Amino acid sequence: EVMDDLSIVLTRTVRQKSRHTIESHNQADPVLLEIFNRRFMNIAEQMGLVLERTSHSVNIKERMDFSCALFTADGELIANAPHIPVHLGSMSDSVRAVIEKHKNDISAGDSFILNNPYQGGTHLPDITVITPVFEQDTNDQKPSLLFFVASRGHHADIGGITPGSMPASSQSIIEEGVLLDNIRFVKNYRLDEALLTKLLTEGQYPARKPDQNIADLRAQLAANHQGISELHKLIEEFGPDMVDRYMAHVLENAESTVR
Repeated sequence: EVMDDLSIVLTRTVRQKSRHTIESHNQADPVLLEIFNRRFMNIAEQMGLVLERTSHSVNIKERMDFSCALFTADGELIANAPHIPVHLGSMSDSVRAVIEKHKNDISAGDSFILNNPYQGGTHLPDITVITPVFEQDTNDQKPSLLFFVASRGHHADIGGITPGSMPASSQSIIEEGVLLDNIRFVKNYRLDEALLTKLLTEGQYPARKPDQNIADLRAQLAANHQGISELHKLIEEFGPDMVDRYMAHVLENAESTVR
């Protein structure tokens, strides 16, 4: 199509078939390895942009105290944007905690929330939202779990004996704020806001602004769904086997590089 400024716009009418097959890449192709590494990283970066733009609190929107990442179905970290290092070093343990607790009771449309330091959390204001990624357009009654996406944000307050939820004089974790212990708070894509409100307000030292917490959690869910959408696009382009194989290659390459 010739535009008014005489530029030409080409529109693809037939999807291009991938020239890459899983059989031809049992060994990682260096070019494809770099492409997939960058694509995975870009997905995490897009998640971060969505979280920044849709969040409510100054802590997340302006201070950008958050992190987003992609994980394998086993909870191995695949890619993260250059966000907060202390978040990213422990998020894998949080994903594994969800896998361990819920095992075969994880379905498409679920999301889980936790800030427990004994399950990969840091301090209580850092709340992690974890969402599984399943196959799309499958005739199977139970599609396969492919990956996880997760976002962690530092909420301005989660209760405790002092505003900001980081008291220097606390003697128990309860005095630091509300403990969210690996809870499914979204099922079949429906956010259980009543459950969140109860969790945030009924503790011994409840959150001071639960509405703000819930608004930021909605933003974290939006970031996770952005990650899921982009992963599905990648699968549509290359196929699930190729994406899964190059996730494994990324892990292998990272290990060999460190060694």
